[in-house]
Amino acid sequence: MSKEENLNGQNKDIDLKSYNDERGVSLKRMNFGLWIAEHRRRIIKIVIIALILLSAFFFIYSSYSYIVYFIAGDPNSQLINNNLSFASRPTTSDLETSPLQFFDLDGHSDLAIQVSNPNDKFMANFSYCFKQADKDIACGKSFILPSEKKSILALARDFSGSRSEMSFVVSDVFWRRIDAHQIPSWADFFSQHLDFAISDMNFASAAQSGLSDKVNLSTFNFSIKNQTAYGYYEAPLNIFLYSGSELVAVNRYILQNFLPGETRSVNISWPGRFNSVNRTEVIPDINIMDDSVYLKYQGTTAN
Repeated sequence: MSKEENLNGQNKDIDLKSYNDERGVSLKRMNFGLWIAEHRRRIIKIVIIALILLSAFFFIYSSYSYIVYFIAGDPNSQLINNNLSFASRPTTSDLETSPLQFFDLDGHSDLAIQVSNPNDKFMANFSYCFKQADKDIACGKSFILPSEKKSILALARDFSGSRSEMSFVVSDVFWRRIDAHQIPSWADFFSQHLDFAISDMNFASAAQSGLSDKVNLSTFNFSIKNQTAYGYYEAPLNIFLYSGSELVAVNRYILQNFLPGETRSVNISWPGRFNSVNRTEVIPDINIMDDSVYLKYQGTTAN
């Protein structure tokens, strides 16, 4: 038998499936490597096409985001300004203001304007300025609770010139949504924290008070009881005098350390002559959503 015939006979008895290289290279791995070598060009093309499609996707997405940013503004800034968790645009209506009112008293002027919050689920903190043309007359910071109408006052101000140049400017409005989980009923929360009983209101004009013949001094007296379970470091009160339906004078008084259950008597001397006052109003102006306004101790006092 020839050498060639002998080799062919041996090859017929070899089982490739049982082949085992001493270096640990299995037949399966060899076949896989051979397949990669045969299809290398196609694999490279597939990878390149996939990378091109991925790059195109990110390019289109980034372009869209930039377009939205420049047209609609920064959505993250809107979320912060409106204290919202899930919204890309403000869901609040702007604050509304009434015409500015002036009350002249002994060479000075009191200014008042009513601000309304049409939103029943949002309160706002804001800055404001009473201005005459470009001049600031009185500036400050305030707040407004949900669905509230409140007056902003600037007392005993001196200014000259035309009142037609006077304006009221609101800026830096920061909205805060009322958390329905913490406060299920805003009406109940409001009444529980601002349950003040006003009684024995008595206004006496300068002619009736008899305090002085040389200076017109009217008086306004009333009692106020804190019927809430909360004490307040300060309880500002806005006071309004009316002649019929017309507002004729404004003032402000601040109670210090007003305890729960406590009753205070307030006596105010009011410069000016108001002979036709037939209605008075006292309205608390307390930011009940600010934890810092509450006294850290609780208790009740005897009447």
